[in-house]
Amino acid sequence: MNAPAQHLSARSSWRMFFYRVHCLLVKELAQIRRDPRIFGLLVAAPLIQLLVMGYAATTDVRDVNVAVRDNDHSYHSREYIRSISSSGYLKTTLLTGSAADDVSVLAAGRAGLIIDIPPQFGRRLIAQQPVRVQVLVDGADSNFAVQGLNYLMKATRLYAGTLINVIKTVRPPALGLPQVSVVSRVWYNPDLRSTLYMVPGIMGVLLLVTTMMVSSMALVKEREDGTMEQLIVTPLRPVELVTGKLLPFVVVGFVEVSLALPVILFIFGVPLRGNLLLLYLFSGLFLLNTLGFGLLVSTLVKTQQQAMMVSAFFVMMPFVLLSGFIFPVENMPKAIQYIAYFIPLKYYLTAVRGVFLKGAGWAELWPQAAVLLGMGTAVLGLAVTKFHKRLD
Repeated sequence: MNAPAQHLSARSSWRMFFYRVHCLLVKELAQIRRDPRIFGLLVAAPLIQLLVMGYAATTDVRDVNVAVRDNDHSYHSREYIRSISSSGYLKTTLLTGSAADDVSVLAAGRAGLIIDIPPQFGRRLIAQQPVRVQVLVDGADSNFAVQGLNYLMKATRLYAGTLINVIKTVRPPALGLPQVSVVSRVWYNPDLRSTLYMVPGIMGVLLLVTTMMVSSMALVKEREDGTMEQLIVTPLRPVELVTGKLLPFVVVGFVEVSLALPVILFIFGVPLRGNLLLLYLFSGLFLLNTLGFGLLVSTLVKTQQQAMMVSAFFVMMPFVLLSGFIFPVENMPKAIQYIAYFIPLKYYLTAVRGVFLKGAGWAELWPQAAVLLGMGTAVLGLAVTKFHKRLD
């Protein structure tokens, strides 16, 4: 076959591919529009969820990551850092490099608090002069910001009290005593409104529920309606069938994000400090995961009721509870934290909240994108493999 003939054959093949997918897309959208379902409940799954929530459902903030920039490097500054580390709630790490990089430390989530110890810290204490220590706080999570700052305030007061007691033993009480005070500045959420933190997460949960619930019932509906055999004997190739099955839910997902944005921005007043296209990019990567899990569930069950129950209780509920949507992952037992690393919603919530509240860009969020792409490709590939087995 000569080159022009091969080119025409390829064009004809692609034209037929898009035509078949378009026909299946129209069919799927029509089914979604006219197929309301009554959802049932499962008994065993709520018991499992209750056990998980009993360990995970805590609002206490522990092991707050604190980055310290020591501009003094004196004995007193080192003692101050040591007293913070010994508080039992704050985990300190020393910052090196330029102070201009401190913003990226907060934006990337590597620390929740940044302490800036000024020069002459030790000398001013020895000279009985007050010292101010600046603290930058990640206010995207208002509960975390308030409690983390309270822990730091308490640790600072204890250090100051210890210092005063030492000075009293060597100096007459009539002399003035040095003081250490903390001047805080809350970033990203100055008013510490929990709404700004929760509403972007709700969008992620709704996107998960909507796309996964419907896609998980895609194959079993064909089986229950007796049309699966008809699809198998059609000229549709497996890749065309999978594409036609999932594309409607991609459309549904992006439409949902588009409809949610005005509500988030104008009704709840959540600022969008980042790039809108980046938000849609992460939504697309997240849809790759939700549709992959939905299709995988659809290949494992036999009825739509089973698909709904498995999706709701064994996939979506753990995703919501263990993703950091409500309860910080850092507060959960180590075993559950390891499970949370395999939950796509965890990375999507980090990205969405970063784009909305912190104005985080690709430089800060590319790890989340890489994880979502890798997990989504793996899950969707596994689902497609099982889907092929059902068609053979």
